[in-house]
Parts: sequence; structure tokens; C-alpha cells
Amino acid sequence: MRRILSKVRHQPLVPYVVTAAVVAAGWVIWRSDLETADRVASVGSFTVAAATLLLAVWGGRARRPARSLDEHQGALRAAVRQQWRVEEALRRVQDPMPIPVRWEALPAGLGGQDHWANVGLAAAGATAVEMAVAGRLPEAAAVFRRIPSRRLVVLGPAGGGKSVLLIRLVLDLIAAGGPGEPVPVLLSVTSWDPGRAGFADWLVARLAADYPALAAGHPDFGTVAAALLAEERVLPVLDGLDELPAAARPAALLALNAASPGLPGVVVASRTAQYLDAVRGGDVLTGAAVVRLLPLGVADLAAYLPRTARPTGRASATAWEPVLARLAGAPADDRARLVGGVLATPLMTSLARAAYSDTGADPAALLDAGRFGTADDLAGHLLDRAVPVAYTEHAGGAAARTAARVVPWLAWLAAHAGPDIAWWRLSAVVPRAVPAVAGGVFGAVALGVVAGAAGGGVAAVLGAVVGAVVSGFVMVRQPLVPTGLPADDGGGAGWHRQAARLLRTGGVASGPPAPGRGVVTPGLVGWVTGGAAIVAAGWLSGGGAAAVAAAGALLLALFLDAWLDVPTDVTAAAGPLAVLRADRRTALAKAVVRGGILGVTTAALIDAGTGLAVAAATAGASVLFTAWGRFGVARAWFAVRGELPWRLLAFLDDAHRRGVLRQIGGVYQFRHARLRERLLVPRPEPVSSRGA
Repeated sequence: MRRILSKVRHQPLVPYVVTAAVVAAGWVIWRSDLETADRVASVGSFTVAAATLLLAVWGGRARRPARSLDEHQGALRAAVRQQWRVEEALRRVQDPMPIPVRWEALPAGLGGQDHWANVGLAAAGATAVEMAVAGRLPEAAAVFRRIPSRRLVVLGPAGGGKSVLLIRLVLDLIAAGGPGEPVPVLLSVTSWDPGRAGFADWLVARLAADYPALAAGHPDFGTVAAALLAEERVLPVLDGLDELPAAARPAALLALNAASPGLPGVVVASRTAQYLDAVRGGDVLTGAAVVRLLPLGVADLAAYLPRTARPTGRASATAWEPVLARLAGAPADDRARLVGGVLATPLMTSLARAAYSDTGADPAALLDAGRFGTADDLAGHLLDRAVPVAYTEHAGGAAARTAARVVPWLAWLAAHAGPDIAWWRLSAVVPRAVPAVAGGVFGAVALGVVAGAAGGGVAAVLGAVVGAVVSGFVMVRQPLVPTGLPADDGGGAGWHRQAARLLRTGGVASGPPAPGRGVVTPGLVGWVTGGAAIVAAGWLSGGGAAAVAAAGALLLALFLDAWLDVPTDVTAAAGPLAVLRADRRTALAKAVVRGGILGVTTAALIDAGTGLAVAAATAGASVLFTAWGRFGVARAWFAVRGELPWRLLAFLDDAHRRGVLRQIGGVYQFRHARLRERLLVPRPEPVSSRGA
């Protein structure tokens, strides 16, 4: 029985819907007078013609020749390469040279390393010895290729260079790899809840969200992303395991071990202590070589920092030479030892470069024991300088902003937005009364006007009350993510499944339905209420024939939405701005399609005034009840309160270009977790650009 029902669910719904609509329309026309029948037939002819035109134009996307998996894999490789080349350039990793990041094998006594026999894929009974996995940044890909299991764990302190190493590993693997090799894809795992989704399910959803072309349908696996994963064409490179909740980290390692047999390899990065705690609570990553990043020494600093500063007179002399000379005597100099310890991580070295080399300030201030008595004081000073230096004139940027203006905005994001700054999630931060009032006011006006135009004063009052309640409810309770980010319902890419998802949620769901909630969701409530109002208006004005015609137009508008939700064919990585533009484009297209079909139908059946009211109400709802519409309400609230700028996406993009934020798929993150934490601490020192 389950197999039969599954086959029925996979059949296209168009023939059944069209047949039912034709039978109902024919029966109504037969039972109606000549004038009514003529109006219904005219409306039906217009509706069919409009639907045919829309499907002919929009359906061209679906008729494009389907790419093969090889072509999708090649496009993904190009997109990943371009994405991380740009990100590496924004982080100035190669300007003028990379910081000398080095690593060694994790010492055996720490307990985080699996058996070397498993790492080497040794046969049963064979003797395995520890592999040579130590190396430097230019050797990242070569070291990885020496590991037979193709599984690697990178450990280090906060700011220790893990992300820089992962980016270089991805780019070098792509540069040296052939067309048939798996594509290394760098992803942040902060959005993964291993108690809610298996690793493969999360990875497929993440790939489809970050690279929209991979959300396209596949006949065997549902989506192209799932097909690439099933055929081991993707090598996941996972950053931020330590940023998962402590209770989730052991479960994440166990889930990775369960999924590993179906992967061509995996790379995981984490802070050392958090990974070892997760191992004690769960298991090691089976078959993985574990390496630990080494602190930078004085020789590393001397090889890097002088090359970032302008010469002071002699050809090779810079302001860093006296500081480095004193650091070389660290064993006998407590102050030099403290400064050397702080600069031992690439994060602090890059911040020192920004605060002193880029501004021309004298780095001898780092040795001032009166200003920075402890290592925490000195590290805090460098973190405090990060934002002011990024917003000085020399740093450029898309808009003239000052640190005094942007620090409160960044601090607000650090406190409220979470690790991933996703613009569509900010609507969940505003007080619930705000979207409730916005939705309620819109619903009262829209449904009140429609009902009043069709049924008079009493109907207007009743419509306003119902519209306010239902619209406020939908605005508060409806979970939405932007168009192009996949729903976690396991559905394929068939248009009939998209229509079913649309009926269930009114948009793209942000996650699977909660157990026990059934199919009655806020989106369904909104569709039923609005549709009932339009059908009732037709009934009151033109009888049963008009009501049936209105219902047919409503169903047509609903099913046309499915084509507007087809995943984009863009092969580039989807950044936050691209995600917003895609959602806005889809919202406006739906507003035109829904408003046009329902407005013209109502005008033909009732009168032009009512048709205009229906068109405006439908178009407004099509925009307001989307991720973009809700974001607009939230953005206005934050801007009025002074918590965030009005042009929020432009501000975030500018902060990314200045190196304050980094971009991971469709979301932003603070470039360093320590910077995010520091922004939550009040800072007494001024923000002048030369105050270092």
C-alpha cells in the first residue's frame, strides 16, 4: 500500500486539476443564465491565455538542456575556486606574503588521534607507523594527499590560522586536481544540529543553499547536490566544529563517522580543547590524521612583519626592527616574552600589522608595560584597534563611515545575530508585536477594502477584523527562508512537490515541520483565508458561476507559483546580496502574477474597483509574507531605533570588504570569534585612527 501511495504522489497533478476545473466550470455555465455564462467563459479564456503565455515564457528555464553531473561538478569547482580566491584576497593572506603557518602531528598522549593503521588503510595484521604529516602552509595539499584515508583534523587555538589553512588547502587541491577528482567545498558547520539532521542531509541542504544550481532536480537523487554527494564528487572541508554547542560536538563526531564510508574524504577544523572534549564524550574521527598548529616564533615574525611596513630610511629598515630585536632576547626579558606570546597566533600578528604597519604608528608601543600590563590587556588592545583601523581613510570601502558610528552596530550584531549573520533571520529578533502590528494593519486594510467593495459596510468591518487577525498571525508564526534556499522536507524538485510545499508553508520552509503539527500551518491559513475572501466576493456579486471562476483563477495563480520557485541556474556561490536579490525578484514576480490574474478576474466578474482592490491586496501579501518583506519590517524597526543602519546589506557588504566580516555562503560571520566576543565588552580607549 505504501508503494502504491508513493507512486500516486509522484504523478503530475496538472491533468486532474484541469479536468476537475473544466467539469466544474461546464456544470456552472450549464446551470447559469446566458449573461453569467458569457462572463465566466470570457474570464476562463483570458485566464487560460495568460497561463499559456506565462508558462511559455517562464517554462523556458525548465526546457534548457539538463547539465550532466560532470558539467555540474566542473561548474562547482569553478565557483568554489572563485569564491575563495576573492575571500583570500579580502583577508590579504598573500599581501605581501602569507604568515608562516606551520603544524605538527598531534602528540600521542593527548588522546585525539585514531590508530595509524586506520589512517593508512592498512590490511588486517599489518604493522602501521606514524605518518609524516607536519608541514607549512604551501605544503597543505601535498600533506593531505599523503594521507591514504583522505581524512584530516586541524587543531589550534582561537586565531591560530585554521581558516587560512583550510582556504589554502581548498585552493591548492583545486589547482592541482584533475576534472574527475572530488571538489573540496569549505563550509561552516555552525548551522548543523546533529540531533536534528544527519550529516548527509545537512550537507545536501547546505550545498544547495550556497550554490543554487545544485538545488536543481535530479531523476535519481532528488537534487544535483544529493547526486554529487552520492557519487563521492564532493570533499567536505568543515570549519568551526568548536562553535557548535558543547553537547552537540560528540554527536557531530559520531555522525561524521557514520557518514564517512560514503565520503571521498573529510577535513575538520576545531580549537584543540573543544575537539579533545568532544572525543572524550564521543569518539575520534575514524581514520583521520590529526595535526596541531604551532605558535609563531620570533623568526616567523621577523620574516613577516617588516615586509608589511614602509621603510623608514635605510632600504630594509622598518619600525619593527627595534621591537623584533628586543623579542629575540625574550628568555631574559619578561616584557618581550609577554609580547611574543601574544603575537604567537596569526590572528594577533595580522591585527598588529593592521594597527601599526598599515597606519604608520610606532609598534614600540606594544612594549609599554604601563599601558598593557598583562597579555589580556595587550590582546584586547589589538582587538579594539581592528574596527577603527578598518574604517580609516587608507582602508577604503564603499562608504565613508567612522568607527564611532559602526562599532555600536557591530556590537549589536555580535550580541543578537548569533554566529551566522543571516539577514532573513533578523526578523526573528524584533519584538513579536512589531510584525504582528505590521501584518495586522495590512490585513485589516486589504481584506476590509476587498470585502467592502464586494459586500458593503458590514462586510468591510468583518473583513478588516478577520484580515487583521489572520495577517498578524501569519507574520508572527510563519517561518521563512529566502527563495533558493532549500526546504528540509526531503522533497524533490518536481513542480507538483513545490506546489505542495507552497500550500503547506506559503513559501520556502526554514526547516521540517515540528512533530505533531500536521499540515495546518500559518501559510495554509493565509492562503485559505485570502482565497475564501475572493471566492466569497465573487459569490456575493455574481453567484455560483462567479465564485467558481474566482476559485479557478485562485488555483491557477497558486500553481503558477511553482514555476517561480524553480532553483536558479546560477553556478556562482550565493552571497547574501545575491540571496536577497533572488528573493526580492521572486516576491515581485509572484506579486505581478497573483495580483494580475486575481485582479483581472475579479474586475471581469464584479467591477473594476473591486478588481483593483483584489490586485493590490494580493500583490501586497505576496511581498509582505516573504523573507524579503519580513526583513523590510525588521530593518525599519532597527533603523528607527538606531540599532542598525537603514542600508543594512550595504553596510554588511562594506564590513566584509574591509575585513571585519567574512562571508560563508549566504551569511556573514565575524572574521574572528575573538573579535565578536570583544565587541561585547565596553572599551574605554578612543577610536582615533592614529591612537595606537
